[in-house]
Amino acid sequence: MDWPTIIVSAVIVAIVAAIIICSIRGKKKGKGSCGCSCSGCAMSGMCHGHHERSNK
Repeated sequence: MDWPTIIVSAVIVAIVAAIIICSIRGKKKGKGSCGCSCSGCAMSGMCHGHHERSNK
């Protein structure tokens, strides 16, 4: 392998690792990954399953 390929691969791996780390930290803080409000989301029960739903 040549150096440019190694450098580009390392940069891509670093970017993917940063995205995964940010996603994990956000999930631990209770933030959703979609960036929209949960009130209109069909998947809100899956995302935030640990919260009690008030409209049972």
